[in-house]
Amino acid sequence: MFRVYIAGISSYLPENCVHNNDLSETLDTSNDWIVSHTGISYRHLAAEHESPSSMGIAAVKDVLQKTGIAAEELGMILLSTTTPDYAPIPSTACVVQDAIGAKNAVGLDITAACAGFVYGIELARAYMQIHQRPILVVATEMLSRVTDWNDRKTCVLFGDGAAAAILLPSPDGERGVVESLLKSDSSGKDVLKIEGGCRTSTSHTDNIPLTIFMDGKSVFTFAIRILPAVITQLMKNNGLTIDDIDWIVPHQANYRIIHSAANRLGVPESKFFINVQNFANTASASIPIALVDMEHRGLLKPGHKIITVGFGAGLCYGGNLIIW
Repeated sequence: MFRVYIAGISSYLPENCVHNNDLSETLDTSNDWIVSHTGISYRHLAAEHESPSSMGIAAVKDVLQKTGIAAEELGMILLSTTTPDYAPIPSTACVVQDAIGAKNAVGLDITAACAGFVYGIELARAYMQIHQRPILVVATEMLSRVTDWNDRKTCVLFGDGAAAAILLPSPDGERGVVESLLKSDSSGKDVLKIEGGCRTSTSHTDNIPLTIFMDGKSVFTFAIRILPAVITQLMKNNGLTIDDIDWIVPHQANYRIIHSAANRLGVPESKFFINVQNFANTASASIPIALVDMEHRGLLKPGHKIITVGFGAGLCYGGNLIIW
């Protein structure tokens, strides 16, 4: 099996950047409370005219230009989202495919919540072993559309954003995805969900808004258990120690989760890249947005060993060991 690497990555964030103080104007909350409980200060929220697909398309166009890949060259578009343009069909991947003119690509959505980008990287790696054509992995999330803005426990957590990555065969056989770990613990399927769908019997005239539900305590307990476990397993499988790892890039759900996981591992928090303070929880888009942020800051160097860890509804989780 040859290695597949991320040849380019781009992100898109809506222009509207909302500070905690803006939320406290309409909610019984404060900047101090939000920061102390989540680590979040800002989040980007989509405008009325924007959609999950339009955000994804913006990121895709940028990464295609950056890598010099033409849309017609793409063999597959894997798109992760918990907030599709349509529920449930057509797939948002197909909306993006049509918009960019990727007429030779296969397009499909991934429903793995906040682990979607991690899943997408591994699915792309596997598909490319047979069909050696460029693969586009997109994560686009518009959580502001499924958030109850009167619920101060959840609405302060989320933001909107998108990112897109082009995957190609490794140019030197060294750079790329070394191993991925994909898992799910379906016993916790009810602790994080967006209500709606065919499981609930409603008439076609009912207009029930989709709203995210989260049992915060259960999600926190799950996250601080599996985050260290994924990191430890990927290192063990590949004969590595924490000193061999340059960066751990976790899903940016909540600062307290990352802090607790670092303590459990006995690893300095500085080993984790954290930018949840600027973008909040953007679900599956958070890891690729973080990678773009790291690139912009000059933190990613060729040869760096990186572990990504995603976790979310399902409960899906997993990680990628990548040589940048």
